[in-house]
Amino acid sequence: MTLFFAAVATHGLRTVLITLVPAHRLPAVLRRGLPHLAPAALAGLIVTALVGHAGPLALVVPGPTHLALAAAGLVAWRFRNPALPVLAAVAVAIVVEVLS
Repeated sequence: MTLFFAAVATHGLRTVLITLVPAHRLPAVLRRGLPHLAPAALAGLIVTALVGHAGPLALVVPGPTHLALAAAGLVAWRFRNPALPVLAAVAVAIVVEVLS
């Protein structure tokens, strides 16, 4: 039930901010930072996925997540398509899971 209310609150907040405060009405300083918001959020998610409960040492000890992220990085660099790296990472993660 808590998750449901959190989802409703998040969706409501997003809707209100998008409709009441469109990007063109934001101050110039905030507008310049908007293109960096998605990569920063994605980087936070990636680091959280890598570290997990293992702590900072998980960043330097290679594991299946590192392999999936490396595959995603190579596919992103080669094809410049936002969907293909995700598919590559999922495919590598599935193969590693099946083989282990």
